[in-house]
Amino acid sequence: MSKINLEEAIKQSTDTDLSDIVDEGKVRAPGGNLAIVIFVIAVLWSFFHLYTAGTGLLTAMLQRSAHLSVGIALCFLYFPFNKKNDSAYERVPWYDLLLAAAGFCSIFYVYYYFDDLVWRIGAPTTTDLVMGGIAIALILLAAHRAFGLVLPIVTVFFLTYPFLGQYYPTLIGHGGYRLTRVINDLYITNTGIFGIPIGVSATFVFIFVLFGSFFQTSGAGLYIVRLAFSTMGRFRGGPAKAAVMARGFMGSIIGSSVANTVVTGSITIPVMKKAGFSPEVAGGVETAASTDGQFLPPIMGAAAFVMAEFTGIPYWQIAIAAALPAVISYFALLAIVHLQAAKTGMKPMAKEDIPPFLRTFIRGIFYWFPIAILVYYLLIVRLTPILAGYYAILAVFLIMLIVRVVKLVESLKEEDTELFESMLTQARGLWNDFLSGLESAAKSMAGIAVACACAGIIVGVVTITGLGQSMILLLTSVAGDNLFILLVMSAGISIILGTGLPTTAKYVVMATLVAPAVTTIAPQVPVLAIHLFILYYAILADDTPPVGVAAYAAAAVARSEPIRTGLLGFKFDLGAFLLPFMFVYNPEFLLIDTTWYNALFVAATSLFGIYCFSAVIQQWLFTRMKIWEQVILLVVALSMIWPTWYTDIIGATIFLLVYFHQRAVKKREDQEALATGT
Repeated sequence: MSKINLEEAIKQSTDTDLSDIVDEGKVRAPGGNLAIVIFVIAVLWSFFHLYTAGTGLLTAMLQRSAHLSVGIALCFLYFPFNKKNDSAYERVPWYDLLLAAAGFCSIFYVYYYFDDLVWRIGAPTTTDLVMGGIAIALILLAAHRAFGLVLPIVTVFFLTYPFLGQYYPTLIGHGGYRLTRVINDLYITNTGIFGIPIGVSATFVFIFVLFGSFFQTSGAGLYIVRLAFSTMGRFRGGPAKAAVMARGFMGSIIGSSVANTVVTGSITIPVMKKAGFSPEVAGGVETAASTDGQFLPPIMGAAAFVMAEFTGIPYWQIAIAAALPAVISYFALLAIVHLQAAKTGMKPMAKEDIPPFLRTFIRGIFYWFPIAILVYYLLIVRLTPILAGYYAILAVFLIMLIVRVVKLVESLKEEDTELFESMLTQARGLWNDFLSGLESAAKSMAGIAVACACAGIIVGVVTITGLGQSMILLLTSVAGDNLFILLVMSAGISIILGTGLPTTAKYVVMATLVAPAVTTIAPQVPVLAIHLFILYYAILADDTPPVGVAAYAAAAVARSEPIRTGLLGFKFDLGAFLLPFMFVYNPEFLLIDTTWYNALFVAATSLFGIYCFSAVIQQWLFTRMKIWEQVILLVVALSMIWPTWYTDIIGATIFLLVYFHQRAVKKREDQEALATGT
């Protein structure tokens, strides 16, 4: 095992340009005047959302059309058609400029003619229909650019349903719909393209992506990595555990799996490799930890904001309910990483390589101020997420200013340094940080906007055709009154969709088609529990091969094989696989109608069950487990889905038997190894 130098790894990461890696993958970096034009468009787009968040949003359709018009244009400017050709990232061909202009015009048409369109809803003109058709087609093309084939294919499948429904089986069939009706509802009303998903993208999601972007630009990411290593470096497999902890901190702020992976993974992955982890394991740990960041409040992924709009449940309530499951999911990941380190004989980091905790914490304590502001206004004062995010951004600006002032003071201590020159340098740095934060947010949001537009199309089709009611009949006819079977079906469908759909689109499809069926079968289950169940599996599916974008990003940093990296990431995430079933059958996990001592009891039993399940996944407790031991611990883990005092006592007793047996086997193996000198 080579010597680990954390500060050297941090320096190497800061020297690496990661600014062109975003949620959907690598983006173009053309040179010349075109690069300046794209940069200006991106910065102005982000500034528009920052300005409207602070001064007041536009009318819903105006805000959404202004948002999507630039977002779709940026998709054609950022993402090439042929992603395998490296030269495609160095230039923007003429046809992409044309597509960007056409995409902008087709959506901005709604903004420009909004007053007229309001009066002709239900009676669109020929121009309205043509522009609507162009908009739908270009949204599909832009989705292909950002996410690949699966999202547009799924959207097209839903788009054909209004016209081919008469050929479907009676249970899900219908009489058919005219093209005029479909385009009118999808393009002119707020039930299709400009529905809830794009509304959330244009407001809540953008402001929190901006916050995460500025927070990262301020230098908070490196501080959190140092803090994580100072906390976990002293334990077995410390670098991997530090990666999990750092991802938890940053994931709760950035809310983006790929952004988490590429930003701090450039530090944690090399350190994990130097500690002895294979490149695939290091990339898999980073993938799983970064994906799970979308579980964590105060900022969860974009889908959580869509959930708030779909269910009518305030976001602060969703964040509080998600807190305990999020902590348990990260405990599961830490447990699997610990067992992986034990299985492969990993050692703690050398003492001299571990940053001192107290000094590390104090040196960056001001970075917690924006988070405190966000939590205060979001969860205590309970302002709207937009205002809470806006105030948190102002707090980040203050931190960025303080950092620059500190650098100014440090520079003045050097000899031959002029005050005016140093002030000018730091002012330029602050301005560049501001512009960099705006541009980074735009790169992340372009694909999200298009994904939300596709999700809006799917919701619009379901609304027009009544497909939701048909799906309730279909699913209940298969599952009957058995909630468990329906939940297993839902998890399976979400995992399958996870091979290509982004989280928000997966959640929208499942929430539209599956959630009503679950509510019908089990009306006693809280709506929040059902939707969080769907959200969890939508997120867990993010690192499912063969299309796990976070796994590809981690593999690029780790220089590992992407499919194996994704498989290992999915394996490490399996520790939380039982968790959604737990809070559906026991809503106390979500702090619903419970007391603090019941919540502690539920947390303790769930942590116990998750650890047993993690041991089964790793086939390891103190030494390699036999099949009968794995089966016993799996039964114990499953019994925690319906926790009672009776099952807890039996489960704990059985676990202790396996525990002491494993200790005895491990002791015998150590004695044999000592005797043979191996």
